[in-house]
Amino acid sequence: MAELGSDFENDLREAILADAEETLREEIGPTLQNIAKSRWQSYASRNGYDISHIWEDVELSVTRDGDSIELRIEWPELTALFEFGVSPHTIEGNPLLHFYWEEADQWVQTESVEWGSETGGIPESRAIRDSLLDLRRVMSS
Repeated sequence: MAELGSDFENDLREAILADAEETLREEIGPTLQNIAKSRWQSYASRNGYDISHIWEDVELSVTRDGDSIELRIEWPELTALFEFGVSPHTIEGNPLLHFYWEEADQWVQTESVEWGSETGGIPESRAIRDSLLDLRRVMSS
């Protein structure tokens, strides 16, 4: 009869963690990133947005600390504005706001701007949240 060595449990734990880390880095992370990219591209196309930086500048990392492994995906700053949407609102300057108004082809100074009053704001994309749901479905099947 074969006997297991005294380090069997440690060796098995290490092998399982190494396999999980590799799966996160090489399969799960890139799959999530690709699903989200597709959703972002569809959203940008539907709304006429030039937001390619969101899927081009995404950063994926996998770190291991003892018995835990973390998959982290970071999208660029302000991505949440598109993910969750933005309702029309008033932006107030202190003392004044300065911005270029493309339609009038001029720089403007004002105390406040009714942002999103013409466009209705920014619709939510749900690209990240829906991608996580899709990934869960893929992993559970």
